[in-house]
Amino acid sequence: MTELANIEKNDGSMPVFPVDRGYIKRKKFYNNIAVFFAVTAFVIGSFPVFHIIYEAVAVGHKYLNWRFISTLPTGFPIGASGGILNAITGDVYLIIIASILAVPIGIGTGLYLSLFGKKRTNSVLRLLNELMIGIPSVVWGIVGFYVFSTNAGLGFHFGFSALAGGFTLGFIMTPIITLLTEQAVSQIPAGYIEGALAMGATKWQATKSVIIKAALGGIFTGILLGIMNIVGQTAPLLFTNYYNTGMPTGVTGPGGAVGDMAMLIFIYIHEPSRILHIKAEAASVVLLLFIFVLDLGLRLISYLTKRFLS
Repeated sequence: MTELANIEKNDGSMPVFPVDRGYIKRKKFYNNIAVFFAVTAFVIGSFPVFHIIYEAVAVGHKYLNWRFISTLPTGFPIGASGGILNAITGDVYLIIIASILAVPIGIGTGLYLSLFGKKRTNSVLRLLNELMIGIPSVVWGIVGFYVFSTNAGLGFHFGFSALAGGFTLGFIMTPIITLLTEQAVSQIPAGYIEGALAMGATKWQATKSVIIKAALGGIFTGILLGIMNIVGQTAPLLFTNYYNTGMPTGVTGPGGAVGDMAMLIFIYIHEPSRILHIKAEAASVVLLLFIFVLDLGLRLISYLTKRFLS
């Protein structure tokens, strides 16, 4: 009999196996090595990111004030004076328009895949959804140009406008919301649905009253992740919206184009003006802060979901 097979009695009732202290020391040693390499990899990987953020703050800090985010760009070249209000307003326009398209389609498709679809149909839809997630943003820009913007051939002929840009971004958001909605519904205990059906509710009533409520945290997470994915996109907007230094007068036609943060940074950094370069760095910090707020929103939703809906 080995040493581990010799069972001792601690208090006459509980069997205790002898501890192999050498084995525990080896495991701790290997664990410390793994932790060291993990921390080293994190430092090496995150250093460039934190260095870029530091440089952006160090260069653009003097423009990080209320006036910078509450005034329109003016002066020569455009943007040398004033702020980035046009870009902030434009991002709001684009997010709202994209969400109007993506949220109902994404949630509806996710619910269909989880509850109503047949096996073969679901396989095809999941494959298409995965393909949509993997499509490069520049391809979406070309598609958006021919479907929404151009006045030639078939399409909606919205011109370079917020509506064309927002709908193109909506197609980028949709598969993300679909994926997260399906995952959220699949994690709901089967007893929730069975209990609703056992009480006489139809499948649609159970979906509306029980399933959507239980999956609400995952659905909101998908929406926020979709927004985080489209904020900062430039390629789709180059083909469908481009840029407006003023405030939009509509969502289509000649006055329908909007500014946005990513395009502002892209344009400013390519201008031969030191002032615009500094403002581009400051705008980068504002965009990062917006992404940080969205990330905090994701964590808050996750906490509230576990706290009140679980």
